Amino acid sequence: MNTRKYDYGFILPAVIFVAIMTQVPFLLTIIYSFLRWNLSRPDIPRTFAGFNNYAYFLKIDTLKHLPEFYSILWQTFFITGTTLILCSVGGFLLAVLLDHDIPGINIARTLMLGPFFVMSTASGVIWKTTIFNTTFGWYGVIMKGLGFTPVDLVSYHPLAVIIVLFTWQWMPFFILVLLAGLQGIPNDLIDSMKIDGVNWFQGIFGIKLPLIMTHMRVAIMLGLVFIIKEFGLILVTTAGGPGIRSYTLPYAVYMQIFSANNVGRAGALATMTVLLTLVLVNLIYRSIVKRNTQYI
Repeated sequence: MNTRKYDYGFILPAVIFVAIMTQVPFLLTIIYSFLRWNLSRPDIPRTFAGFNNYAYFLKIDTLKHLPEFYSILWQTFFITGTTLILCSVGGFLLAVLLDHDIPGINIARTLMLGPFFVMSTASGVIWKTTIFNTTFGWYGVIMKGLGFTPVDLVSYHPLAVIIVLFTWQWMPFFILVLLAGLQGIPNDLIDSMKIDGVNWFQGIFGIKLPLIMTHMRVAIMLGLVFIIKEFGLILVTTAGGPGIRSYTLPYAVYMQIFSANNVGRAGALATMTVLLTLVLVNLIYRSIVKRNTQYI
């Protein structure tokens, strides 16, 4: 029988601090979501609106005239899902390449992880002005050099641009997590693979990948949180345009509060975004727990 006693008083200050910094703002957001409060109309008093702010986004009049919310929701899923797939596949393959003890490998790992430590707004400005610009950017110069007329990718293919930038920004995180998993595989197992004559494909995808699936799921779970809340890259590149073609849920929240000045609707949209993220994270977490319990 375990009679060890724990003094939870040591962690109580940290728990209180985290609760104040995270849960209090979220509770205020939930409260605001039930108010009719428009900052551009100070003459109208703040009143209780019930679920009207939620109904404004969720209401479906006809299937041919869906509210903008559903287009934004689809775009958020598409951008996040595509980015997660690219980061998972590309991150694993690059982690495999970096999992070798060769000269200069530490320099290669440092360079590969570089984009993860660059501010998203700074990287967005750099990509937009020095790479995607049709006149001065690398893309424009290369296309003209090849005899083609460069297309303004930011205007005509905003979703593709956002996915490329998100992948560039967050793939290093996947590489870091998956590389840690690969380096945690026992050397005895690697030696046994060589002795048994396991080829490269079988060793990578038949043995190593299943062994680090927990790392993969953790990377996807955390990456989901990071990517779905990403805002700076969209603001400084496409600004949600053209129209709402590159809106995501966080960017829609920003527009509701800073463009429409509607605190209630912004609170409702932010609350739905958080709840949606929590549901998706919980599903991935359950898959991790289920997988781990199978080996106990």
